Order: sequence, then C-alpha cells, then structure tokens
Amino acid sequence: MIIIDTALKKRQAEGKPVRVGMIGAGFMAQGIAIQMELYTQGMELVAIANRTLSKAIDVYQKAGHDHPTEVANLQELNRVIKDGGRAVTTDPFLICQAEGIDAVIEVTGAVDLGARIALESIENGKHIIMMNAETDGTIGPILKVRADKKGVVFTNADGDQPGVTLNLSVL
Repeated sequence: MIIIDTALKKRQAEGKPVRVGMIGAGFMAQGIAIQMELYTQGMELVAIANRTLSKAIDVYQKAGHDHPTEVANLQELNRVIKDGGRAVTTDPFLICQAEGIDAVIEVTGAVDLGARIALESIENGKHIIMMNAETDGTIGPILKVRADKKGVVFTNADGDQPGVTLNLSVL
C-alpha cells in the first residue's frame, strides 16, 4: 500500500485528512474503524451511523474513542466534525449530507438501504465506498454511472491480490 500510504501521510502532514463517515456498526465496520483510527495516518472516522446507537458507540470505543458525541440533526453533526470530535447517530442520511465528510463507507448489508445511502451520498458530492456486496451486485453499475456524472468516486474494497498488488507498486 505504498502509494496510498504515501498520499495519506502527505494529507496528514498538511492537516487535511480524509474525513470519513461510516454507516453500519457490525463486525466488518469494527475492523475498518480500528484500522482507520489506530493504524492509518491521513484518515479520520468522524461519524458512525447505526440503527442501534450502542453498537456505534462500541465500535468507536474499540477504536480508541471512549466518548463519541450523540447527534440528532445535521447542525449538531457538522459542529462535532468541525470541532474535531467523533459523532454517532441513528440517522444514516445525516452522514450523507454532512459538510465535513469527504467519503462514506456503506457497510450495512441491506440492499435497499445501501442503495439509498449510495444515492444520497453521491447527490451530496461524497465519495462512496461500498462494502455491501449485495447492493453493489444489484445496482452497482447504475450507481457508478451516477457517481461519474456527479464527479465523485464510487468503489468497493480493492479485494484480493490484483488490487493489493497494484497498490504496492511505486511510481
């Protein structure tokens, strides 16, 4: 991951980390949060939405943040992000709309909700990372076209060896 790590370190040094919101707080979300918050420079997980708030709080605690702030509206979320805090909410669409979020990771596993989250994120100029194979397999190509038209990235995890190998090359 030399290319990505180098770019992220540069963003960190410039004080411009990629600010990420995540929707979902299951096992995969927990792993992403721990990796991002404890081991990845240049990225910050600024908000987590989950229908069960205690699970979102638990994910943050496992990633080293004991007291995330519960938010109920867009103004509160924007304030927490601006102040450098971490937020939790039960409303996934707040994350799709927040001013201080650059990219959204969708990790719910629900086809309909995943599609609505992706569309809302794209419409609000957010890059979207789909960890939801069900949604991606159902309407991923449609979401990709929408994202391209809006000028944002729609992608999934780089997956197995080919994507990882590419990231190891040095330009």
